[in-house]
Amino acid sequence: MNKDKIIYETIPDRGFVFRAFDLSDSKGDALVEVERDGRVIRSFNFPAYKVWNIPAHANDIIQSELDKDTKGYEIAGSNGLGGNAFGEFKGEQDGN
Repeated sequence: MNKDKIIYETIPDRGFVFRAFDLSDSKGDALVEVERDGRVIRSFNFPAYKVWNIPAHANDIIQSELDKDTKGYEIAGSNGLGGNAFGEFKGEQDGN
């Protein structure tokens, strides 16, 4: 997938930065990158209509990364009805 324009980039928080990119060759997905201390640690496609849930739950996600679990991602991906945009979280991870 080709990254097109950047949708957002958060300010650093405890060494974490979140970025989302429009994907020119996708129908409805965005690419989300989670960076820690200058290195991308997770990269995954996420429904574009929910992409703002990532920075909205940045604190939950950061705490999950520090705790080495996926609860923050599960919160960000929740549809509020028991479903989740992630299904079972499979964000690529390059070590922690």
